[in-house]
Amino acid sequence: MEKLSVAATIFCAVVLAALAAAGGEAAVVEHTFVVHEMNQTHLCNTTKIYVVNGQLPGPTIDVTDGDTVVVHVVNRLPHGLTIHWHGVRQIRSCWSDGAGFVTECLIPPGGEHMYRFNVTGQVGTLWWHAHVTCLRAKVAGAFIIRPKGGRYPFPTPAKDVPIIIGEWWELDLVELDKRMHDGNVADNPLSATINGKLGDLKNCSGKPEESFVLDVVRGETYLLRIVNTTLFSEYYFKVAGRTFTVVGADGYYLTPYKTDMVTVAPGEAIDVLMAADAPPAHCHMVALANQPPEPDPQIPGFDSRGLVRYAGSSHNNNGLLVPTPLMPSQHNTMPSYYFHNNLIGLARPDRHRVPMHVDERLYFTLSLGSICRNGTKTCQRRRSRETIVVATMNNVSFRHPTNTSSSRGTTTARQVACTQRTSPTIRHTRTTTPTAP
Repeated sequence: MEKLSVAATIFCAVVLAALAAAGGEAAVVEHTFVVHEMNQTHLCNTTKIYVVNGQLPGPTIDVTDGDTVVVHVVNRLPHGLTIHWHGVRQIRSCWSDGAGFVTECLIPPGGEHMYRFNVTGQVGTLWWHAHVTCLRAKVAGAFIIRPKGGRYPFPTPAKDVPIIIGEWWELDLVELDKRMHDGNVADNPLSATINGKLGDLKNCSGKPEESFVLDVVRGETYLLRIVNTTLFSEYYFKVAGRTFTVVGADGYYLTPYKTDMVTVAPGEAIDVLMAADAPPAHCHMVALANQPPEPDPQIPGFDSRGLVRYAGSSHNNNGLLVPTPLMPSQHNTMPSYYFHNNLIGLARPDRHRVPMHVDERLYFTLSLGSICRNGTKTCQRRRSRETIVVATMNNVSFRHPTNTSSSRGTTTARQVACTQRTSPTIRHTRTTTPTAP
C-alpha cells in the first residue's frame, strides 16, 4: 500500500507538472519603474523630457492571461504622479488603477508606490502611462497580454513588435499642461515619433534624424502591436506595398480583415499581422497625424518615417529606390470612419447575446468651445486672453478634482487632505529605493 501511495504521488506530480507546462502556470511578473528627468537633443535643440528607466518609450510589460503584475514605481521627478494601466480590467483591485485623485493619491516627489493586480480575461495589446498633467506624452509604454498556452486564433507570428506612435514636444510637458489650463490650445508638437524616433523626414542642419528600423526575414509573419500614445491626434499608419490583417484591438480579438492602412486614435491599441512576402528590398513605414478638416486653423502636419529592412538585402537596397507609402490627406477623416466601422469582435462560445429591442435612446454631444474668464458674461472670443477653452458633454463641462501639477513647494489643500487620509496606497509603499539609471 505504501509503495502504491508513493507511486501515486509521483504520478500526480508528473501530471500536475505536465498540466502546468501545457496550460501555462500563472506567474508573478515584477518590474521597477524609476521615473526621472533627462535631456534629449533633436532638431538642433536640447529638451528636458520625462522617462522611465532612461527609456523612450518606456519598458514593455509582457505577461500571460492569468498572471499577477507587480510594479514598484520610484518617483524622482519634482512633480507628483501616478501610473495608469490603460484598459486593464481591475477586478477587485480598483485601488491599483492609477487614476490620480480618483482611485489614489499622487506619488509625491521622492516617494515610492507598489501596484499589484491580476490580468484576467484579456488578450492582446494595451498600454500604461502617467496619469497626471501631460506627462503621458513621454511616460508611457506597451502592455502585452499573451494567451494561455500561446494559442492564438490566427497563425502564430514569428515575432511581435510594439509600434509606439508618439510626438516630440520641445515645450516642457508640465508647462504645456499649465498653458492648456489657461485656455491656450495653440501649442503643437514638432514631429511625430515611431518608437521614440523622429525619422529621416526631419533634420538638424541637413543631418537627418534617426529612424526606427524593423528588421524582417522574407517569408515570416510579424505581429505589429500599434499603440497611439499622443495627447490629441489620431494617426494613420502604413507600410509601403504591404497589406495588414487586423486581428485585435484594446486587449480583445477581432474578426480578421485586410487593409493597407491602420487608423489608431489617442489611447487606442491595434494588433495587425504583416507578412514579409515582398521582394527582399527595404520599404518605408509612415505615421501621419489626422487633423481636423479645413478650413480650421492650419495645423502643421506631424509625421514620422521608419524603415522595414529585409535580411539579405544589400546596403544600397539592391540598387532600388526605397518606396514610401502614399498617405491620405491629413485633413481626410473618412479613412478613419471606414477603418473603425470594420472593427468587429471575434465571436466566442461564452458571448452574451445583445438585446435587439431598444427601450430608450440616449444621445451624447461632445464639443469644444470657450467660456469667459472670471465668470464674466461677455468677452472677446476669438484669439483672446479673455476666454478659456473647455470641453463639454451635453453642454456640461468638467473640472478635475485638483490642480495636478503639484510641484515641490506648492501643496494644495486637496493634496494635503489626500496625503492625510488612510488608503491602500499607504499600505503598499516600499521602504527601499532602487538605483536610478
